[in-house]
Amino acid sequence: MKRRIRDIHDIAAEQKVPVLRMMDFTDSVNPLGPSSAARSALRKSVRMLARPVDDGARYLTRAIARASDVPGENILVSGGIEELFTAIVRALGLKTLLVCAPYPAYYRKILEYPIDFHFLELRENERFNLDPGAWEKALAGCDAAIVPYPSFISERSLARDDLARMITFAKDRGTRLIIDETLLGYAGAAPAARDITGEPQCLVVSSMTEYYALPGLPVAYCIGDTATLRSIRQGSPVYPPSTPAAAAATASLRDRDYPRRTRSYIAQERVFIEDNLGKIPGVSFYGTSCGSFIVQCEQARSGTDVFSRYNIVVDEISGSLFFPVKDHKWNARYLKTLKNIVGGSHQ
Repeated sequence: MKRRIRDIHDIAAEQKVPVLRMMDFTDSVNPLGPSSAARSALRKSVRMLARPVDDGARYLTRAIARASDVPGENILVSGGIEELFTAIVRALGLKTLLVCAPYPAYYRKILEYPIDFHFLELRENERFNLDPGAWEKALAGCDAAIVPYPSFISERSLARDDLARMITFAKDRGTRLIIDETLLGYAGAAPAARDITGEPQCLVVSSMTEYYALPGLPVAYCIGDTATLRSIRQGSPVYPPSTPAAAAATASLRDRDYPRRTRSYIAQERVFIEDNLGKIPGVSFYGTSCGSFIVQCEQARSGTDVFSRYNIVVDEISGSLFFPVKDHKWNARYLKTLKNIVGGSHQ
């Protein structure tokens, strides 16, 4: 099922409020913001603005190659996930695409593309975990599928053995498999790029907007067989990221301390959030493999307009609330508003 995920800029314009005053809890953007290395690289990149953009994004490609442990020739860099997806669909002639639902906010524009989307509904009572067996059945009639690795909403990520099984199943059926690793950094799992080596039917894609907090400087990349990447380049325009975007993304990948600080911050905030959610009567919740929370509460589902009055944009999913870890002040405001909606904490 297609979701209605509103854009923060649209909401701010309607409410006549500056975007900087809006608290967006619909995405999984890293609460630390861009790394210090990315900020420094961005400042330095200003000196390059009078020069042409590097069509090959060479420095960024080398950084991705090192991080993913694959040759640079197996990498295609793009100015954003929407553009990359469009190029893949057009060049490979995809007609029907299987997508797991609920899907993340950064798919908002992807699903506007004119293609026949099939949805595998992940079940709330199973904590939105992806069942490979159900996925295999849903794949019938589709010539391609996007598999989240991991899903933003699932309690646990796909096991490596399950992912390998899905890769083999797609290969045997001649189905194109696109593995989305955009949120992999949160789960701390190993990249799947090496698993698809020699598999022309499989691609790994990733957007750097979420984990590296660069939505304003969009960068995405695709890893796959050289012949497949050549077909994509020849079949549809793939534009490189801007000079500032490439510089910030390259520096982000080279910042070895950023993942450690992200893990530490999210672990600390999760303790704070769990403690406070546990004090609100009638609320149940669980943590996802990406560090966020799924909150279940009847009153909260009908109180989204209360959140909006405090300039808080929330994401209601299948009757639950998506609660990504954000800045501490934002998290505290979210919790206080939820507490007021429900009616107070345990006495």
